[in-house]
Amino acid sequence: MFEDIAHYEGRLAKICGPARSGKTEALVRRCVALMENGIEPGSILVEVSSGLAAQAFRSRLREAMGRKKSADKVRIVTARELCVEVLSREDALAATNRRPRLLSPAEYNFFLEDMKTLGQPVRRLRKMLEFFYARWSLLEDERNWLEPGEESKARAHAARLLEGYGAMLPQEVAYVCARFLNSDAGVSARGSYAYVLCDDHQNLSHAEQTCLCLLAERQLIVAGNPNQEISRRGEHPYARGFVEFETLRRNVQVFELVQTYGAPEVAAFSNALCVHGAMDGEIVSKASEEAVHPCDEAIESDASHKAASAPCVMCVKWDTPEDELNGLTKYIRMLADEEGEGSEGGICVVVPNRRWARMMQRMLEKRGFAASCAPVAGGIGGDPRELKRAHALIASTKLALLADERDGVAWRCWCGFGNHLTNSDAWNGLMSYAEQKAISPLEALFTLGDVIRNLGSEPFSRASVLAERYESGRAFIEKNANRKGFALLRALDAENLFEFCDVSALMEGDESAEQVRSLMRAWESDPVFPDDSRVVRIASYESMTGIEADWLFAIAAVDGFVPVRDAFEVVSTEEDRSALTNEQRRLFYNAVSKARKHLVVSYFAKASLELAEQSKMQVVRVRAEEQGLSDKEGLKGLASNRVAIVRPSMFLTEAGDARPGSVGGQALLAQFGLN
Repeated sequence: MFEDIAHYEGRLAKICGPARSGKTEALVRRCVALMENGIEPGSILVEVSSGLAAQAFRSRLREAMGRKKSADKVRIVTARELCVEVLSREDALAATNRRPRLLSPAEYNFFLEDMKTLGQPVRRLRKMLEFFYARWSLLEDERNWLEPGEESKARAHAARLLEGYGAMLPQEVAYVCARFLNSDAGVSARGSYAYVLCDDHQNLSHAEQTCLCLLAERQLIVAGNPNQEISRRGEHPYARGFVEFETLRRNVQVFELVQTYGAPEVAAFSNALCVHGAMDGEIVSKASEEAVHPCDEAIESDASHKAASAPCVMCVKWDTPEDELNGLTKYIRMLADEEGEGSEGGICVVVPNRRWARMMQRMLEKRGFAASCAPVAGGIGGDPRELKRAHALIASTKLALLADERDGVAWRCWCGFGNHLTNSDAWNGLMSYAEQKAISPLEALFTLGDVIRNLGSEPFSRASVLAERYESGRAFIEKNANRKGFALLRALDAENLFEFCDVSALMEGDESAEQVRSLMRAWESDPVFPDDSRVVRIASYESMTGIEADWLFAIAAVDGFVPVRDAFEVVSTEEDRSALTNEQRRLFYNAVSKARKHLVVSYFAKASLELAEQSKMQVVRVRAEEQGLSDKEGLKGLASNRVAIVRPSMFLTEAGDARPGSVGGQALLAQFGLN
């Protein structure tokens, strides 16, 4: 089957199959066959779901090509990255009159504050925006769904703001790109790539799928599995577009992969999840009896290793989260010590949220590991209204100003720090003033100080606030314009910020502000792991595309985390709870299926009530437990501590007979002498 796919010369093809059936491998082999037949690598486009998937595909392609340099010339990108590339063309800039400078999540918060100047209730405003994003993802013409009144006002105001920033929303970029490619102005951009290969096609929106079709000149091959659909916040995957791919088009060759590779116990566990909810029970793994079992091979080759006796799939029960983190890192330390240098790269820990990622990272580092949680920790948080809570965001904005002093988004952010409304009223006044003068908001901002001094008064309310902010930003730019590398980070006050650690590790020390900004944007939007086999990888369920591991640990697998607590909330409708549970089941299925040799699903029985509430666990009941007090301020003895009792993830129960029995965490440690 792989050879048939590798040498397929038709126009359209679809590759379908369960997890670990070799869909990505088939696309890698097709790339290799094309280049071996003399096809220019630059004419081949491979679309993947994330930066991690791109990183993994690139690595596999290099290996398959014997490390030939031609492998690096194949374009391997996400759909969003591809759309930005298309919209950056001169003809696209002219036709759309839009600049594809995408708002980051932190910058998006300023956009929301500016949208609030409409005076509409915040909840209603958010719902309207989500409605816009869903319609754009389906490539529906705005004239067919945009209602007059508050919807039209909100859409017009959003367009006005974005034009003023010189930016785009990430949610609209595929819509704008598809409309451009379908227009007369986009005729020269269509068919830009001779061969287009798409992995995880089910994760793309309808607009993104359309863009790929229009960019393929000779051949389009899509691969996917609707059970592996991953939906991130603000995205709207269109699995139907993959399922019905061959019915909507003529002469599509369908390749069905059924054999899976790796541990059959992992396949059985994954299969058991496919019979529930909205999962497609027909897409299940069928392990070949003739295939070599990787676990068996490892056991036979070195049966003296303690790890060799571990079952392929194991559930481990701990008492508390602290016990889990402490015990699992001891176990992982033993595995790495036995398997030798570089084995850390074969270990992946899947965590439910950012808090658990950082706790796991700290504990691994205490055990002597280098660990990265880049896919979970990516993005800049904080509150721009409080300067003490916005250090990373301020540093990022300073960097953007140094990289491009005409970055409208950066200036908007800079003008909003430290105000409880991010100075949205003043910025709205600036835009109105700019429209009166027939100039851009940036030009209005740059000359605002002179205007105030000449007039002796403000041309609009609170104009002096923006003028002062602009002058302080200009002074910073002039002082630090020539700084590079680590000196640049010091100027930004970013040296010791967690958000800049991964970027700093990638730097050599002579990078310009533009180069550092590029690294930072990649870390914010689509982070990847360090290319180092000695690093233990920590991933979220949403980031498990393109990731495989010999040892995969799914930790904190309790209700409220997997699935999230909203799936149990009685205030939600049954329809909403069902949809969310289905989404979470697909995430869990996709993650656990990525274990090549060993899968460990770990959970705990209880946690402090404060921690459970803060992290949104689904609490079964609350009870008081006695806790010893240290001799502090004269207090000794026992105190009552409220503890939340939690349940293992409902998905473990759904696995039925395929779920392995649970072993106690302390018993596991005792087995290997790790207590």
